[in-house]
Amino acid sequence: MNIEDTVFCSVDIETTGLDPERDEILAVACIPIRCLKISVSSAYYTLVHPRKYCIDSMKYHGISPGDLETAPTFKEIAEQVLTAMDGILVGYSVDFDYVFLRRHFRHVGLKLKRDLLDIAAIERWIREQQASRDRDFSLEGIMASYGLRQCYRHHATADAFFAAQIFQMQVLKLLRLGVHTTRKLIRIARCRWDDGSTFAF
Repeated sequence: MNIEDTVFCSVDIETTGLDPERDEILAVACIPIRCLKISVSSAYYTLVHPRKYCIDSMKYHGISPGDLETAPTFKEIAEQVLTAMDGILVGYSVDFDYVFLRRHFRHVGLKLKRDLLDIAAIERWIREQQASRDRDFSLEGIMASYGLRQCYRHHATADAFFAAQIFQMQVLKLLRLGVHTTRKLIRIARCRWDDGSTFAF
């Protein structure tokens, strides 16, 4: 399938920590990308009431226990989230989000199976084709390279929107580099570091 005809969904979550076996999702954002257009009006966002809350994580996402008092549990909104995650999932270090989401869905008896596109892996491939010496693959670094102003970082909706914007601009570069099919795009985005480096949150 051509990239222009593929349905994508930019996703981001906020969690109580970085351990998918122990920590929980606090917020989920999904922004559809259809015909390479970001559908902000169809964006989905929800807070999620966890079983346990880690106060230390508040310094990253700013979500307080008070914010979560009336929030639904993941089980209560799981069907809505699954429906919102239509298409190929796009994000920064999207593997991290995917592991958390799959575990949460599994615990409520649902299955999540999607292809993933990591904008950091895509950016690395693009820079290699362009012989760029820029090795900053943090989200902040990639945002700066595309002229995006950093604001509301670590809010799920904001980060999902930033990822969607970056992906939209990356696709324009990919098309000029001869990448026109979704299959090839997925292969590019599955590239893993071969130099021992990692993505930085």
